[in-house]
Amino acid sequence: MAVLENIRVKLGVFITILIALSLLSFIVDPSTLSTTFQRMSADNKVGTMNGKTITYQDYYTAVEQNKNLFESLYGQSLSSEEQLAEVRDYTWQSYFDRYVFEPKAADAGINVGDQEMYDLTQGSNISPVLLSQSAFLDENGNFSHEALAQFIQNIDYDATGSYGAYWNYLRDQIYKQQLYSKYNALLYNSSIYNPLQTNLAIESNNLTSEVDFVMATVGFAADSTLKITNDDIKQYYNKFKNLMKQAANRDIEYVMFEVVPSQQDIDEQTSEFTNLVAEFADSDNPRNFISLNSDSRWSEIYYGKDEVPAEIEEFAFPARGVTPGVVSDITVNDNVLSAFRVVDRKVMPDSVYVWYSLLTLTEAAKADSIAAVLNAGRDYDDLHEMGWITQQFTEANNFNEFNAAFDVPVGKAVAVRLPSLQAMAVLKVTDRTKPEERVKLANLTKIITPSDETYRDYLMQATALADKSNGKYENFAAAVKEDDLPVTPATRIVQGTRRIGTVDNAREVVSWAFDAKEGEVSDVITVDNKYYFVTALTKARKEGIPPIEDVSDDIYSAIALERRLDAAAADVAEKVKGLSTLEEMAEALGTTVSHQSGISFGSAGGGLDPSFIGAVASAPKGKICGPVKGQIGVYLFEVLDTEAGAYYTEDDVKLRTAQEAQYRQQYLSNVLSEEADIHDNRARFY
Repeated sequence: MAVLENIRVKLGVFITILIALSLLSFIVDPSTLSTTFQRMSADNKVGTMNGKTITYQDYYTAVEQNKNLFESLYGQSLSSEEQLAEVRDYTWQSYFDRYVFEPKAADAGINVGDQEMYDLTQGSNISPVLLSQSAFLDENGNFSHEALAQFIQNIDYDATGSYGAYWNYLRDQIYKQQLYSKYNALLYNSSIYNPLQTNLAIESNNLTSEVDFVMATVGFAADSTLKITNDDIKQYYNKFKNLMKQAANRDIEYVMFEVVPSQQDIDEQTSEFTNLVAEFADSDNPRNFISLNSDSRWSEIYYGKDEVPAEIEEFAFPARGVTPGVVSDITVNDNVLSAFRVVDRKVMPDSVYVWYSLLTLTEAAKADSIAAVLNAGRDYDDLHEMGWITQQFTEANNFNEFNAAFDVPVGKAVAVRLPSLQAMAVLKVTDRTKPEERVKLANLTKIITPSDETYRDYLMQATALADKSNGKYENFAAAVKEDDLPVTPATRIVQGTRRIGTVDNAREVVSWAFDAKEGEVSDVITVDNKYYFVTALTKARKEGIPPIEDVSDDIYSAIALERRLDAAAADVAEKVKGLSTLEEMAEALGTTVSHQSGISFGSAGGGLDPSFIGAVASAPKGKICGPVKGQIGVYLFEVLDTEAGAYYTEDDVKLRTAQEAQYRQQYLSNVLSEEADIHDNRARFY
């Protein structure tokens, strides 16, 4: 395992999981996954792509295989929800590549042949995937064919199979990156403007207009004079229904009971904490005391005067230089009790600028020699720039050993052992901030938590509402009104929704909503052992084109706006009939004349209506034009002057073409996903 250990060590300070995030622009955006584990689901489909079914068992097996691979590469267990979600997303992406993207690439005539793979892995065109692997770099940071060849030769002698698994992973990423790169290049190079389009774009964007205009706004209040029939709504629906496609979603109303400490809980636990603080003051080993008794971790950070909480500033930095008392007064903030004790005090910098070199643990003697060479004023080539670091940085990244750099003078070096990386590091300090007095604090904290009695009280309240509702919405509505309970709506939640209101991990609520029927009310749903939900399902919408009754109100509003604009345009035309100047027209319409300069067809137009900008671009100079219907009103205008500039050039056209190509690439996954009829049901299982 020496090579894999070397891989982990040489990845540097910021070790990350080797997942191919370079392909993220093509990942089907998955719904956020929940932590609920439902292996025994009646529907065993995790998803479908291009008519191919992905079963739970197949997906679960693939996720576990990838998890084991990344744990081997990373050198530690992946247990957090964020890490596991990354592995599941990576696995889903692999299915997307296999079932959707690779067939599309093949249809386009794109492939990666054997000779090409050889060039990318061992030939003259080494893949960026390999170039990014520190294990294959020489001491000067350059890619080493020899190091790669040695690794490949060792695959056959590795009884654990780790080398082979790592190499197969790299080859897979190289193949996919090359395939995506070719597909991207095809899309990019197909985004061109012919000479006629180029000349037209240059001409239209270089022509700017100076305009006087009058706008008559359109009201949005209900208008009883509008006659919009069911046939009108039906015609609009049939015309635009394909643009109304939706994911399956739900509307709910819920009452949430958040369990918080009662006043009795606060009083009792504050009294207990006061007794604990007395023991804290007498403790000979504050670090052990914190480890055994505090809800916060021991910290090695030395804080400056402006970094400590304001309420203990005088305690930590007393005016006369002597701490008044062993332990600070107890502070309370958001149900957290705190007391501080000064452990150490020193003059030191806030930040240091560091260069580093990493070695294996077996090279401890070499690390000491390198530090000695640097301290003698000589150079060492294999130093890498880390930059400015603070103790907050080292603690957050579990590199407290780097704190030794804060005691090293500028220009000097020190060798330290890094247990978290199983490595040795040589640190050289080349700059630092001005040293100042700083203190290390032992922070004893206790979070005030609800008692069992408090939990029972809240559960009884939630249960009472669920019992009164008896599973029916009309009972729920009556009960919350009777008891004056706050009801919160949540609309159009999708199956992958994780956050409901202020609660991040409300997957149980969402799962219930997708299993329930309209008008049903849940029993008490417990979330994070802190929130009790009683939820009513008020609307269930299926995936696809919504029924006309679900969108009729929106359609009515759209038709009403269009007709208001039509009526406003007719009204404006009638009122200004026979008038010859914009000033007369403005007076007739009860408004004023506005002015705008620099309007061009390709500009944002200073926030003006796109319809207005388009009309200006094609209007003759010196003639009053209109009425022109916009999005919020009706316009009359006169182009006072036009100016043909030369600031928009062929280079700008090329830049615009590149931006359009990038835009198409950004939305390619959505297009491919829709065509492949992808259904992502993972939220049912995780």
